Amino acid sequence: MKSAGAERERDSDSQSEPERRRRWFTPRTHRSKISDTDSDHCARRALVKPVVSVYKGEAMKSAGANGRMRQAYLLFGTRVACQATRLAWAPMLIYISEELNLGHKEQGQILSSFAFGYLFTQILGGMAADRYGGKPVQTLALVASSLGMLIVPVVVDDGYWALCSISFMMGLCQGPQHPGYNAMAAIWFRAGERGWVSSVCEAGPVTGTLLALSLAPSLAAKHGWRTAFTVFGMMCTVWSIIWQHFAYSNPSEMPSSKNDEDEKQQQDEEAGDLLTNTVVKTVKEITKSLSTGNIVKIHSSKAEKLESGVSELSETVKTVARGPSRFPFTFFTFIPVWAVISQHMIFNTTRYFFADWTAIYYKEKYGRKPESSRILLTMPFMTGAVVQMLVSGVEAPLIKKGYTPLQVRKLMGSLGFAITAMCLFGMCHSHTEYAFAFWLSVLEASLACHACGYKANYMDLTTRYQGIFMGTGNTIASICTFGMPLAVAWLLEINNQDWSGILLFLMSLNIAGIVINQKLTVVKELHVAEI
Repeated sequence: MKSAGAERERDSDSQSEPERRRRWFTPRTHRSKISDTDSDHCARRALVKPVVSVYKGEAMKSAGANGRMRQAYLLFGTRVACQATRLAWAPMLIYISEELNLGHKEQGQILSSFAFGYLFTQILGGMAADRYGGKPVQTLALVASSLGMLIVPVVVDDGYWALCSISFMMGLCQGPQHPGYNAMAAIWFRAGERGWVSSVCEAGPVTGTLLALSLAPSLAAKHGWRTAFTVFGMMCTVWSIIWQHFAYSNPSEMPSSKNDEDEKQQQDEEAGDLLTNTVVKTVKEITKSLSTGNIVKIHSSKAEKLESGVSELSETVKTVARGPSRFPFTFFTFIPVWAVISQHMIFNTTRYFFADWTAIYYKEKYGRKPESSRILLTMPFMTGAVVQMLVSGVEAPLIKKGYTPLQVRKLMGSLGFAITAMCLFGMCHSHTEYAFAFWLSVLEASLACHACGYKANYMDLTTRYQGIFMGTGNTIASICTFGMPLAVAWLLEINNQDWSGILLFLMSLNIAGIVINQKLTVVKELHVAEI
């Protein structure tokens, strides 16, 4: 009986070089017979991965630094718009409550309606962003936010359940925005730029919060809360138009900055030559390995020549790079994945407690309405926005000094949790609104550290499943965002307006965050085999 090695050698000798090439590189959809062995699966991954890297790298290079920077600031603006329309509800809810005679329970239900809707669409939105690009799902979020803000003054006479419905609808459509942003960032930016783009884009929610808590009370006090809702809706509409015109899901969609067709054609030819050279080089390596019997052969009945099939292979690469078509359950069995999600939950619980309840806290604790406490409301978030932009320049100098990316993630993440815990303890012992505002300012500055912590760690662990990863993580973290207003309203009712217990609970969560960050954080990309 002839050995398997002799059989392979005989088949290899009986085939021409082009025939051997096309048997190895025919796309999966054109294969009539594929082995199910592990080694065959590894061979397919080994072939696809280097070509995908070339495709992404060339597309990213063709977009240029200016193109990537433009997309970063477009993402920043979109995050500002979504956050501003979301959090403008908090200060204006005071005026709405006075008009409709709403209590803490009804206020908590309105605030939680957004988070409840937010829960349902993040995973599906993440899958859509991985497969179809981050731009469409973020466009949906912007359009829905605009319509929601414009509709509120019309439906408010129908009662607070109408407000809950609009808030729920806005949350439902804004759910995919965060995973869509992460999916775009992972494609557009190199590994060394992810800390920077994360810091820039995470300044968006802080800036949006600042805009909502400063502009909304002023407009509501002078012109009425209905006018304030309309202004925010029109601002979001204008940004939706800008976003739709200038944003692109990935670098390959971005048109060349020059209109010269000859130059564009030359660039396409160079990219094609590079792809061809890469494939030919890989063929030589495979052929060499074939003689040792390390790779399982892939049979095909619908093969085409390599020289005439480069464009088809390029389309296959684009499909592979576009994202998975089903949920990667195996990916979520890794402990580092849940370490990132746990830190995200702690961050969301802390951030959105203050975003939703600060204006109400000043009124209940110190008797100050939003129009009389504008500086106290805006100073913390202004501080956070400034520090967020400063943090964008922290990662690169630390790495140049010899810090590893893992050390940077642990340093910045633990620093953020530790300072936040200290500030929460200080708030428990604050007897004036000015002391409280000081501690809140330091707390908002500390939250900026997480841009180089768990938020960048999302992009460290995967590129292929980035939208699904962020969608799932943000869904789970949003459970805290949904439950916190209801829990706060309940605790205030049973504890006679005592806020100290809530602040101490948040402090204990942030101490737990330090432990999780130090013990479970990793930065290597996690690979999941797809059958």
